Amino acid sequence: MILEGSVYHLPSLNGSNDHILRVLWCSEDRSQIIVMNATNSKQMEFPFIMSTEQLISDLQQKKVSKLDHEPDQQIMYPTDEYLTKYVEGRDAKWELIKEIVQMEPEIYDPKARWQLIKSVMEKFKVKENVIYDALKRYWFYGKNINGLLNNYHECGLKGEEREYIKRPGKRGPNVYQLTESDISNFQDTVNKYIIEGRLNIRDAHQQLLENYYKKPGYRTRGALVPIIVEKDAPSERQFRYWYNKEYPFKTRKAHKVGRRNAEKDFRALLNSNSVYLEGPGALYQIDSTPSDVEVVAIDGRTPIGRPTTFIVKDVFSRKVVGYSSSLKHASWIEGAMMALENASTNKVEYCKRFNILINEEDWPAANLPREIVADRGEMKSKYPNGIVSLGVRIANTPSYRPELKAVIEQHFRIKNDMIKRILGKAGAITKEKRDPGDPNPSDTAAITFDTFNRIMIEHILAFNKMSLPREFLVTPEMFKENVELTPNSLWEWGKKRMLLHERPTSTIHYALLPKETAKVTRFGIEFKKLCYSCEIGEEKGWFDSECIEGNSSVTIAFDSRNCSQIIIQLQDASFIYCRLTPKYQEYENLCFEDVKAIFEFRSQQYKNNSNSDKQTKAEFNAITSNLIKEDVKLTKAENLGKSKSELKTRKRDKRVSEAMNRSSQAALTSVVKNSDNHVTEAVETINVEKYELSNNMNDFLKNKYKSMKKEIGL
Repeated sequence: MILEGSVYHLPSLNGSNDHILRVLWCSEDRSQIIVMNATNSKQMEFPFIMSTEQLISDLQQKKVSKLDHEPDQQIMYPTDEYLTKYVEGRDAKWELIKEIVQMEPEIYDPKARWQLIKSVMEKFKVKENVIYDALKRYWFYGKNINGLLNNYHECGLKGEEREYIKRPGKRGPNVYQLTESDISNFQDTVNKYIIEGRLNIRDAHQQLLENYYKKPGYRTRGALVPIIVEKDAPSERQFRYWYNKEYPFKTRKAHKVGRRNAEKDFRALLNSNSVYLEGPGALYQIDSTPSDVEVVAIDGRTPIGRPTTFIVKDVFSRKVVGYSSSLKHASWIEGAMMALENASTNKVEYCKRFNILINEEDWPAANLPREIVADRGEMKSKYPNGIVSLGVRIANTPSYRPELKAVIEQHFRIKNDMIKRILGKAGAITKEKRDPGDPNPSDTAAITFDTFNRIMIEHILAFNKMSLPREFLVTPEMFKENVELTPNSLWEWGKKRMLLHERPTSTIHYALLPKETAKVTRFGIEFKKLCYSCEIGEEKGWFDSECIEGNSSVTIAFDSRNCSQIIIQLQDASFIYCRLTPKYQEYENLCFEDVKAIFEFRSQQYKNNSNSDKQTKAEFNAITSNLIKEDVKLTKAENLGKSKSELKTRKRDKRVSEAMNRSSQAALTSVVKNSDNHVTEAVETINVEKYELSNNMNDFLKNKYKSMKKEIGL
C-alpha cells in the first residue's frame, strides 16, 4: 500500500544515477500520487504526478524498492544546539508558505501555484525565487518544517583534500604556504624523530628545520652550525596541525608511549569480562605477582624475600577458587601447577595444614573449568598440555596486555592494598623503588612464610563473602531471583548451569605433573638413579621380569620438589603411586636437585680418589709380589731332590706342626724373644715372617704327635 511520506529507491538504469522518490500526496481513490525527486539537494525539482498502479508494478518487478530509513535524517531531525542556532531563519521562511502549502492538491498544479505565490509576494513584499526555494525545500524534505533550516551539514567537501591557492586564515608574521615537498618532509620527520626517536612535536619541528630548511651556516668550536630562517620554513603550528590531522588520537599516543601501552591505557572501554559467560566455571583466569611484603625464616629474624603468589579466579562470580605461594620465582612447578591443583581439589585438608579449620561450605571450589586464560608465562610451556586431557581449554593473552585478564589483575591490587594496610609495620613494601631515607622493609620484617599463607587464606575466605564491586553488571536473571551479590552466592546460584566438572585427585596430579620415561629393572623402577617399587608390582612380578605389561620402560609423573613418590598409569587407565625402595629411603622428602647433588658428590669423590686408589693398589701388588717371590724361591730350595710321595708324607706332619706353632704364636699370653733369648714386651700384631723353634721343642711335639696316632690306631 502506497502511503504519504513513503520513500522509494530507484536503482540506476543505463548508466544513470540512482534516484530517490518521496510521496507527498495521494488521491482519495489511490489512483494517483504526487512524488518529489529527492535525489540532489543542490538541484531541487518540482513535484510531479505519478500513477499508483505504475509504482506498485515497479515494486512487484523489483525495479523499485522501499527504503526503511530516512536519507535526510540529519537536517530533518537536527540537534537542539543546531536548531536553537538557526530556528529564526526557519520560522521566517515558514511564515511565507505555511498557508499555501495546506492547499493540496492545488499547490502542486503549476498554474494554481503561481496564483498562490503572487498573493504571498504581495503580502510579504518578497521575490518569487524566495518563495519557490522555500516550497522546494519543504517538499524535498518530506513536508518537514525543519527542511527550511539552512543546511550547513553539506558545506565543504567531506573526505576530499582541499587545494589552496593561497594560505587560508588571517595573515600573520609567518605566511609560509605548504607544498607537496613540505608534506614529504613532515612525513620523514615523523617517522624518524617522533615514531623512532620518541621526540615531542616541538623537538621534532626543530629537527625538521635543521635537516630540511637550513642554509649554509658558520663554524664554531669546530662544528658547522646551520642558519635557520623561520619565515622561510613551516611553522610549528602548521607542523602540529598536519600531524594531528594525519594521525588519529590513538596512533599519536602509540608514537608517544608505545603501541602496547596505547592499547592498554588509551583503548575504548566498551566490553565487560563476564558479558559472554554463562556461569561459574566457564572461564578461570590465573596469574602471579610478587607480594608486597618481606617474610622471615622460621628463626623469626632472617629476611628471606618476597613470596610469589599465584591466584586463580572465576570470572563469572569473581570468586577466588585457588592460590599458591612460593619463595621461588614464578614457574610451572613452583606456582601455576600448585594453584591449579588447589583450585580443583577440596580446601578443607589444605587449610588444615595451616591450622585453619573450615567447612566445605566456607570455600566450595573443588572443580575444573571449561577454559583457563593466562599470560604467555608459565602456561606457555609444554607442561600445561596435560590440562587439556582433563577437558580444559587453555588460552594465552598477547604479551604486555594485562587488561585482557583484568579480573585477576584487579585482585592483585586488592591483595597488595590489604597487605599494606595490615602489615604496614611488619615488612610491608609500600614502594617498588625506595627513595633515600625511606625505611627498608627487611628491617621491619616479622611474619614467617606460614603466617603469610594463613593471612592469604583468611583474606580469600573474607573476599568470597564480601560484596562485589559497584561496577559489577547485574543481569535480569540475577535481579528476578534476588541473588545476593557476593562471590559465594553467585557461585552457588550459577552452579545450576552445569559448567563445572571434576576429576579424581590422582588423575589431576598425573595430568599436572611433568612426565619422563623410567626403566624397569630388578632393583625397581629406575628414575634419576633412584629406584621405586609398589605392592602391586611385587605381586605381579614386574621387577622379576623387568617389564610392566610387556614394556621395559614406563612413563612416570614426578614432582621435582620431592622424590619420595612417582606416579605411573597402567593400560586400564588406573594410577599407581610408587615409593622409594628400602635401599633409597634415606632420600625421602628430598628434592631431586638435592639427590642429584648427593650423587654428584659421590661421583666427584670417586674421581678425586681415583689416582690414590690406583697408587695404593700398585703398592699392594708390589709388596705381595715380592713376598710371593721369596716364598716360591725358598719352597723350591726345600723341595729340591725330594719325590712326590715323600712330600706328600711330610704334608700332614708339617700341617699339624705349623698349625700348633701358629696357634701358640697367636696366643694372647705369648712373648717374643730376641736372638739372645731376652724377653720383649708383648706385641699386638703378629709377625708373619717364618722362624724355627728350638730343636728340643720340635722333637717333643713330633713324639707327642706319634703317640697320639698310636692311641687312635693309626
